[in-house]
Amino acid sequence: MVIRIPNWLGDTLMATPVYYNLCKKEKIYLFGPSAIVNLFKSFPNTEIIYYEKGNTKKNLETLKPLKNEVGLLLTNSFSSAWLFFRAGLRERWGYAKDFRSFLLTRAVKTPRKKLHQRDYYLYLLKALGLPIEFKELFLPLEEEIINKAETLLNELKDKAFIVLAPGAAYGPAKMWPKEYYKDLANFLVKLGFAVIIVGSSKEKDIGNFIKTGKKEIYNFCGKTDLTEVAGILSLAKAFISNDSGLMHLAAALKIPQIAIFGSTDPEKTGPLNPKAIVLKKDLPCSPCFKRTCKYKHYKCLRDITPEEVLKNIYKILPI
Repeated sequence: MVIRIPNWLGDTLMATPVYYNLCKKEKIYLFGPSAIVNLFKSFPNTEIIYYEKGNTKKNLETLKPLKNEVGLLLTNSFSSAWLFFRAGLRERWGYAKDFRSFLLTRAVKTPRKKLHQRDYYLYLLKALGLPIEFKELFLPLEEEIINKAETLLNELKDKAFIVLAPGAAYGPAKMWPKEYYKDLANFLVKLGFAVIIVGSSKEKDIGNFIKTGKKEIYNFCGKTDLTEVAGILSLAKAFISNDSGLMHLAAALKIPQIAIFGSTDPEKTGPLNPKAIVLKKDLPCSPCFKRTCKYKHYKCLRDITPEEVLKNIYKILPI
């Protein structure tokens, strides 16, 4: 079975129970952007194949040898169904979205009731009559990834550390203020922890702002790929972030974590981790699901103070 994984990191991780249920029954091919799909190389009975955005010719060449396979679309777009259709996959299964039903051999109506995103993916399996024996997020890591992370962290000299992820690709309505992250990082250093900041190159300046010359704070933004971040998280004492893809990475690895929510809804995209605490303010305007705050005050985020986050750190760690 060829599975077109979602394009967003958080969604791909919330879909890991789908991959795991299916790979226990047959060989699967996970088809997605290389930066993300490489995270799943350690899945059993699984082969990784790469989707290249904007390169239809290359994608068709990749899929051509698999035309006798069933294609399962976890993406909702017309273009992804069109690609599977053009590649000639004998079966094409997915949700009846984006006017693409005529391209699918089995089109499933979307669920009517509100579901967590993980359950939205599992609902598709259930509707297709596929087995669901496993519902937890699942992300095995190769020993090589752990060893590489230990090398990256060599400068810490085995000091306990906490990871912060101040970014969110969705937009500022998901981002706790950088000043708050800076205050929190300073609190953590006073408690005796090293602090590692992770994210893409887009968060490099935020990371430098949080660090401000403190040797116990390390800015790794833009210096690591996702597999390296996964290795680092697996060794961390705790993880603190906004509602982001990296939040779900920590959840899949079952790291003690605090997730800070602003414009979005934890009932739909909250971390599925027994070691997670979600912080959210129930304001009349929240969740608005906007990328920016139409009132310009970002009160849903600003009302969550560094002191409140620190108080909750004591709940997830024996400090």
